[in-house]
Parts: sequence; C-alpha cells; structure tokens
Amino acid sequence: MKQRSLALALTIALFAGAAYALGWSTLFTVSSVEIKGTKAVMASTIKIGQKLARVEPRAVAAEFEKFDWIKRADLSRNWVSGKVTISLTERIPIAMYNDRAIDSDGVDFAVTTQEVKGLPRIQGISIESAVAASAFFMGLPPEIADSVSLIKIRGAQSYLLEIVTGRQSIEVLWGQDEENALKTKVYKALIAQPENKTIRRIDLSAPHAPIVK
Repeated sequence: MKQRSLALALTIALFAGAAYALGWSTLFTVSSVEIKGTKAVMASTIKIGQKLARVEPRAVAAEFEKFDWIKRADLSRNWVSGKVTISLTERIPIAMYNDRAIDSDGVDFAVTTQEVKGLPRIQGISIESAVAASAFFMGLPPEIADSVSLIKIRGAQSYLLEIVTGRQSIEVLWGQDEENALKTKVYKALIAQPENKTIRRIDLSAPHAPIVK
C-alpha cells in the first residue's frame, strides 16, 4: 500500500515538475522566431523569452490567416533550441479582376508579393461574376487556357475570350460554359487551316456551326 502511495506521489511530482518546467521556469523559452513562405515583411506577437508551452499554434495561425492573401499558417516549436517557425502558404493567383487576384479556390484577395504579370484579366460587373469566370477558366483545356489573356463576361454567364498565339490575337466568342471539349477541338481545327491565318474572330457559341471572321 505504501509502495503504491509512493509511486502515486512520485508520478504527481513528476507531472508537476514537468508542468512547472514548461510553463514557469526559465527552461523551454522562445529563443528566436522565423517566418518563412513569403517575401512580405511580417511580424508576430510572439516574444523572445516567452514560454514555449504558452505559444498557442491556433492563435498564431489566426494572427496571420486574417490576411486574405495567406491561405494557411503553420507553427512548429523546437523544444531543444527554443526556435519557433511559422510557415506561411500564400494564395496563388490564377486571374485578375481589377486590383483583386483570384486563386484556384475561388477566393479573391489583395495582391502583395505574388507575381501577376501575364495572368489573364477578367472583365465583369462584380467580383462574384469574376469568381465564376475564374472557375470556368480553370476548367478550360490547357491548350486554350495557357493562351488566354482576357476573359469578358457577357450576359447569362457567356464568355468572350481573347487568345494570343505568337503575334496573333483572336477574339473567341466561347458562349456558355458547356461543350468545352468540342469547342476546343473546333477551335484547333479552324486555326490550323492555312486560310485562317489572318482571322481575328471566331464564334464558337454554337460549335457545330462556328463562324469565322
């Protein structure tokens, strides 16, 4: 009985000592903070000398994820060196609407350090319609999407694309977001014909009866 009581007392003392060491003693404190994953100048509220056990990962993540251009923030603590590392994942823009970028998740955000040169521009009446247009753009075959420089939103979610191939710019009335595989096949067949080397406009809204101008 005495042995059990002694073992229990030792266990309690061990846990109490560990709790004290983690939360109160000068051991296990923050020695440095590194923020990586962005070129932007960022700062954290974590202080040098702060107890590592009192650095709350979820609170720190929320501190950074309040910025709309940060998709995710992860924190790791090195209990030996005392170093805290905050890894940021920036949203990657796929298209631009005015001064707002849109990523593959359909989230619009302010541009900071991301490279937006060469991204297709979206013209529409609202950010909501631009987000829908970005989803349409993401669904296009690479051989079309890679050459799109401008997406104009017309009525009833109909789209007009400006496609640049080499020095040639072609305006393509794509129409609704449907039959995209067929429209791509028709488009490639049309521009491959020698007589269409100087065309400026293709209407694919009815892919079985395309119009070339």
